[in-house]
Amino acid sequence: MEAITTAMDTTLDIIESKSGFLVGGEYGGNAVEVVLTDTGLQCQCFIAQATQDDCEHIRVVRDHIANTPMSLERPMLSQADADQYLSKLGELDLAETANAASATEQTGRISLWLEMESEKITRKKAYYIQALDNFMAMNRYKTKRLVAGKLTVRSQQAEIRINDEAKVLMDDRFVRIVPEKRAVDKTALRKYCTDTGDEIPGIEIIIRPNKFGYKVDHGGE
Repeated sequence: MEAITTAMDTTLDIIESKSGFLVGGEYGGNAVEVVLTDTGLQCQCFIAQATQDDCEHIRVVRDHIANTPMSLERPMLSQADADQYLSKLGELDLAETANAASATEQTGRISLWLEMESEKITRKKAYYIQALDNFMAMNRYKTKRLVAGKLTVRSQQAEIRINDEAKVLMDDRFVRIVPEKRAVDKTALRKYCTDTGDEIPGIEIIIRPNKFGYKVDHGGE
């Protein structure tokens, strides 16, 4: 990337690259980028974005293009300018670091806010879910269509919790051979417990309640 600076009578400095121009602010103010596009020059300043008219930065760049010689004839960057640009890079690095720190702080606050709001909403939802679950149970409904949506109650498989794997492995009916390791065949164990209701040593059969579900019909869905 070729970087060339031209001091203008308007106290605006221009750095040129293949992608566009960086126009320095008056008296050391913030620089503004003027981008080269297929349709011409596009400035990122507020005036150009708000009015779609040519701003001072685009006008200065046009003067720069018309009055600056070809790249081979342009003067080299002076050491003083190089030192100034280096200091500008330092300022931008500090700004980038500050932005990242600010974003991290704001993200933490937003996450905390979201967590607190979600907890409040979850607690409120629990009241409605409990009431509707009771409504389904009292009426012995499995499915109920309402104006606002649909309620369902479906059975869940019992959870087989293995409290002592060593004891279960003593029963060859529920053992599968893994290379160099004996492991519980959970599929066979589940089928046996489901079919017989037998709670063999080393396990605990936990009967789980029916799972309540709901779907809200939103307009247009």
